[in-house]
Amino acid sequence: MNKQLKLSFAALVFAVAGHASAATTWTLGPTDPVGVIVSGVANTGSGSTANSQRLELQPKSTNMIWYSGGWGINNLDGCSSPCSGDANDLAGLAPEHAIDNNERYEMALVNFTSSKVKLTSLQIGWAGSDSDMTVMAYTGATPFALNTNLVGRTFSELVSYGWTAIGNYADASISSPLAINSAGVFSSYWLIGAYNPLANPSGATFADGNDYVKLYSVTGSVPNTTQSVAEPGSLALVAVALLTMGRLRRRNESCA
Repeated sequence: MNKQLKLSFAALVFAVAGHASAATTWTLGPTDPVGVIVSGVANTGSGSTANSQRLELQPKSTNMIWYSGGWGINNLDGCSSPCSGDANDLAGLAPEHAIDNNERYEMALVNFTSSKVKLTSLQIGWAGSDSDMTVMAYTGATPFALNTNLVGRTFSELVSYGWTAIGNYADASISSPLAINSAGVFSSYWLIGAYNPLANPSGATFADGNDYVKLYSVTGSVPNTTQSVAEPGSLALVAVALLTMGRLRRRNESCA
């Protein structure tokens, strides 16, 4: 292959590779992976019932805790039974020290700080009596603002503040990843938690109040950002490279 043909082939490879995506698994832990910030949220704010309470961040180390099986949340309303809050949702007290939907709805906020990510699966490391889950993604037209698009809102209001209900998923397993996001949504902000009918009212309906999970890892695709050529330009480059390769091949054959 002569030098010009090699250059044309390289241009073709570069153009095609620019649109590839890389699958990555982020294993979570007490120290966030590079490019990821994990927080906890629950409806523990002001309100007369659990369904009307406003969303609050659940502080790490005290209310959002990393266990051997993954992230769990004992929320700000947790208290020893009998009590007026979320009875028995206390650190280390199974099963409610997990991310659960018993009395309060708890979800992990997974923020990818460098780019939007198309999550394709998640893995839990621990489950209680049931493990149905809900996933949402922020797809709003305006940049995400914590105190506008999440904190202070209710779960049932989130769709009005830029969130998309990705889906409800039955029976997450600790032995295999749970496939999610069949629509291929990209986002920098994801809510992952125990089944939450308030956050995804139009989705599947599962039994409520008995789901307990610990979030261990997430997997997704990150767009390749090394190629800055717009797609029409890239397609034109591919066409030119193919045409050049064909002409050079015919020239070489005629000279043989």
